[in-house]
Amino acid sequence: MPDPHSDKIPVMLVEDDDVFREALQEMINCSEGFVCQYAWENAEDCLAFLQKGDAPALILLDIDLPGMDGISAITHIRMLTPATQVVMLTVFDDDDKVFNAICQGAVGYLLKSVEMGELQANLKAVIAGGAAMSPHVAAKVLTMFTRYAQPREEYGLTGREKEVLLHLVNGLSKKHIADQLNISFYTVDTHLKNIYSKLRVHSQVDVVAKAIRERLI
Repeated sequence: MPDPHSDKIPVMLVEDDDVFREALQEMINCSEGFVCQYAWENAEDCLAFLQKGDAPALILLDIDLPGMDGISAITHIRMLTPATQVVMLTVFDDDDKVFNAICQGAVGYLLKSVEMGELQANLKAVIAGGAAMSPHVAAKVLTMFTRYAQPREEYGLTGREKEVLLHLVNGLSKKHIADQLNISFYTVDTHLKNIYSKLRVHSQVDVVAKAIRERLI
């Protein structure tokens, strides 16, 4: 018997609100052109599923999740399934979250208030090679690019710290950075602590976003 969903684009949800997740899944399955067979309440379960190799074309990903947050999950998703497009679907529209999500590789950022017709149009745009963005968020992004285009601040990074930062932005782990630079893991850790202090950040996501945003490498 032929699969009635075989001609539809597979979408996966990662959303911890049971009511919203189930309602959205049902709406997607009733929409034209898309199907959502899998919906997870946390990033860890989603990543475990992706490790099996059954990757969707699109993942709609919340930010405020139990355990691993959505922005942190983007990097892991891209490593497991580079062809999958990640679109954030969240209630948060503050500048840092928008920018960090885009820096980590999200191709869209939509607010949960989006109507189903608009959501469907945005997902079609992503499949066609475009981006998905709520108008309010798009305006924020333009403002951010204008602001971030200002002359960059000098943070006093040493040559070695810049090398470590470059490898970090390129997605290397501490161990791989140590191997690339022929230094110990502990030396890399020391450099990273100095980088965090000089850039006044407290996490890897923040340091990567700031390095890209301010063109530090």
